Amino acid sequence: MAQTPTQRRANEKHAKSVEKRMGKPETAYKKKEVKRSPVGVAAVVLLIFVVIAPLLIEQLRLLPQVWNFILGLLAKVGLVSK
Repeated sequence: MAQTPTQRRANEKHAKSVEKRMGKPETAYKKKEVKRSPVGVAAVVLLIFVVIAPLLIEQLRLLPQVWNFILGLLAKVGLVSK
């Protein structure tokens, strides 16, 4: 059975690539795999929003109480007037 021109070109291309690799270690011609994270960016953003946002909101809620506490301590020491 005769080769078609497409098959002949494919065979020549394969032969050239095999010839280039001869005598070289496998790591020299193998493409390195790109390691990707198993967790998507959207999942990480959602996780940060769910975990970090409530902590920040809680800190903002406590801020006036902490400020008043600090001012009370400074007033007892006499550094500020109440």
